[in-house]
Amino acid sequence: LKRSSLPTRPTHIAVLPTSLALAMAEEEEGNWDNTCEEWLISEGYCYAAGLAQLEDGAFYAAAPVKDEAGWGSIHKEDHEEAILQDDMSEKKMTVNEATCLKTVADTGKAPPEGLWLGGVKYTVTQYDAKFESGDHTFVKIFANRPKKGVSILVTGTQVICGFYDEEKGQTAGNCTKATIAFAEYLAGIGY
Repeated sequence: LKRSSLPTRPTHIAVLPTSLALAMAEEEEGNWDNTCEEWLISEGYCYAAGLAQLEDGAFYAAAPVKDEAGWGSIHKEDHEEAILQDDMSEKKMTVNEATCLKTVADTGKAPPEGLWLGGVKYTVTQYDAKFESGDHTFVKIFANRPKKGVSILVTGTQVICGFYDEEKGQTAGNCTKATIAFAEYLAGIGY
C-alpha cells in the first residue's frame, strides 16, 4: 500500500463545549434513571431503585424518575442520628449513606452507625458473597425493617438496590427477583 492510500489522522482534536459535555453527561445519567425504572419499577415489584458505583457507594441513578421521586426514597444527604450503643446508651453519629452502602457491599455487615438509605435504617439479614445466577456470580444482600426492605446486588462494578414496601402490595421475593434480573442484564453488558 502506498502511504497516500492510508487514512490520515486528524491533525486536531475536537473539544466539546462544556455545556454540551454536561448535557451529554446529564442525558446519560437520565438514561440510567430510566433503565432502573424499566427494570425495577415498571412491573410494580419495587417502589424505588438506585444504582451506585461499587468504588464509592454513591448513587448516580434513581427511580421512579417522575419528579425525581426515586431520589427522595433512596438518598439523604449526610445526617446526624442517635445510634444505640452496646451499653444501651445513645451516641450522636454522622451518617454518610454512600459509606454505609459501600461497607455493606464490601463486607456484608453494616458499619457501626447501621445501614441507612433514604434516611431510613435497615437491618442486614442475609449476605451471600458468591450468589450464582445464570452465567454470573454476584454479592447478594438483603436488608429490611418492618414491612419494608431492600434487595442489594453487587456486580463487578455496580451496586443495585431495589426497595419494596408491603403496604404497596410488594413482596421481598418479587423485589429480589427483579433486582437479580437487572444484575444479570448489567453483568451481561460488562458492568
